[in-house]
Amino acid sequence: MKKIDSMTYAMPDLPACVRQFLLAALAALLLGMTTRPALAAESAGVLLAYTGKVEILHGEEKRPPAKHADLFSGDTIVTGDGQAQIRFADGTLLTLYRDTRFSVDDYHYGKGVGDRAQFSLVNGVMHTLTGEIDKKNYLLKTRLANLGVRGTEYSVQLGNVLHVSVDQGRVELANAGGTILVGAGQSAIVTGADVMPKPAMGGKIDLRMHGPGGRHDKGTPGAPHPDAGHPPGAALPPGGGTGALGGASPPPPPPPPPGTRNISRQSGGQQTQTGGQQLPGGGLPPGGGLPPPGGLPPPPGP
Repeated sequence: MKKIDSMTYAMPDLPACVRQFLLAALAALLLGMTTRPALAAESAGVLLAYTGKVEILHGEEKRPPAKHADLFSGDTIVTGDGQAQIRFADGTLLTLYRDTRFSVDDYHYGKGVGDRAQFSLVNGVMHTLTGEIDKKNYLLKTRLANLGVRGTEYSVQLGNVLHVSVDQGRVELANAGGTILVGAGQSAIVTGADVMPKPAMGGKIDLRMHGPGGRHDKGTPGAPHPDAGHPPGAALPPGGGTGALGGASPPPPPPPPPGTRNISRQSGGQQTQTGGQQLPGGGLPPGGGLPPPGGLPPPPGP
């Protein structure tokens, strides 16, 4: 207020209305200087596309979603009956499925030593393809275990248990019980914050069950794939372990939101693996799944 008082004495010859206008403008300028850092917050990424009910929360503030809306550190994205796809500044692509709560805890990307990407998944299902940010500065926190990545595409389902499946690269799962590495084509589950993560045999997360119209059982959010923890060599459950109810085929995948990019590079399938700290990768079936030489045989005659 000293600056405002000094201006009052410096312009005694100005009309009172002019002095009041100048004082109001100065007060607005000083107020703007104090709030400028909040208005100039660094964008962590953008909301590429969304469908259904999606909310963006920042403390007590709630913002409606909008295509290409900026997201910031401290934002929480909540999906109801819809889903959302986010692109972060380093190129990381993230899809949040139905009934998911995900937070951007602390994100900065400037291709420098201060780069960091720290996120939290409170509940629900997500699929991500990591971008250019240094993977040693990447962390996804959950109440059951933390995830570090090494050049990765992976999916996470969190409810009563934590279920992780990896399409590319590796994921490190760590909690008070221990640490394991989950390789490409492999899955793992965590049943408690003090319980060692363990392999989930054939437990690839079926994302088709969690999009709009999917038949995921909402009574047991985060339940692992029906094959999760299936003993090696044991018979699969009816339906071949597809995750469908009563052995029926699962519903087709829901159409993506307008403008959504397909970030999955690998289709589902049954994996085989053995236990251990390091989860080994799988391989193609004999012949690599290719047709016989010369192409497919001709159809039988009448």
